[in-house]
Amino acid sequence: MFALTIQTALLMAIAFILGCILGCLLKRLFASAADEPAIATTAIGATAATAIAASPAQAAEPVAAAPFAAPEPVAAPQPAPEPVALAAAPEPVRAAAPKPRKPAAKKPAAKKTAASKAAAPKASVAAVAAVPPAKDDLKRIRGIGRQNEARLNAEGVSAFAQIAGWTKKDQAHWGERLAFPGRIEREEWVAQAKILARGKETEFSRRVERGEVESSTGKGDVGDLGKKPRVLKAARRGKPDNLTLIDGVGNAIEKKLFELGIFHFDQVAKWTSDEATWVSNAVGFPGRAQRENWVADAVRLASGELTEHAKRVEQGNIPTSRKSTAAEKATPAKKPAARKTPPKKG
Repeated sequence: MFALTIQTALLMAIAFILGCILGCLLKRLFASAADEPAIATTAIGATAATAIAASPAQAAEPVAAAPFAAPEPVAAPQPAPEPVALAAAPEPVRAAAPKPRKPAAKKPAAKKTAASKAAAPKASVAAVAAVPPAKDDLKRIRGIGRQNEARLNAEGVSAFAQIAGWTKKDQAHWGERLAFPGRIEREEWVAQAKILARGKETEFSRRVERGEVESSTGKGDVGDLGKKPRVLKAARRGKPDNLTLIDGVGNAIEKKLFELGIFHFDQVAKWTSDEATWVSNAVGFPGRAQRENWVADAVRLASGELTEHAKRVEQGNIPTSRKSTAAEKATPAKKPAARKTPPKKG
């Protein structure tokens, strides 16, 4: 038993020494040139044979043969790792791969530039939208002469696009405001304005351009537009006065006065000259309230007195006016407040 232990220790020592020798040889093998592997292998075989001969007791043991058989297959495949080392050579390719992507990083900058260029027109459009409509030569519309253009401008209408956008209700309103109901529709102001607003010409506008229309040259006077009087939302107690008792106010004009918010004699009795001018223009008959003394008639009617014209209306002698209803006759007259007269200068 003691001898077996000694033999085992010797074998382990020999195996350790052989391992060290083999490691050194393998290290030299990798460091040597490619044509030296055969010489290194021969040296390894000779050294191993010498070591085996130095131990006579161990030659018969099968255990000793195992350590030497194992290194032979290890030594043979050693040249194989060299291609692996060569396979690592494509490192420059990895380093070069990111290079084509560098130009791609510049694309966001180009997008920002494009976005900034696109934003510029939007800003300019917003700026233009804030600018009031340009003043066009409205006299290029057939039916608008110097005075009508001046009156429209005074009311804030100065561009073809504004007239082009008028509805039927707008046309009726402006027809009455300018004292010629139905004229705007007959002369097709809106249709003409739509063509001119697009930058095109009509036959009439070409004539104006050539100076063939005398009424469409030069500038006109706005005229007296007057001042709007105080009006009511509805008649008091829902009972308007019979305004046709005023000389010059027929059924049609009375209806317009109601639409303006004028329902009672005492309202008319308080009008100033400017207010009478405004109402005359609004109902489509400039100057009529002054010519036919609406205010004076209204003062008498508001106090309960009938004028000669009012008597004829109540007798049914004026077909354009109407007799007062029982409710209108029962409505107590309201005396108009005295108008303040400004003190005389001097």
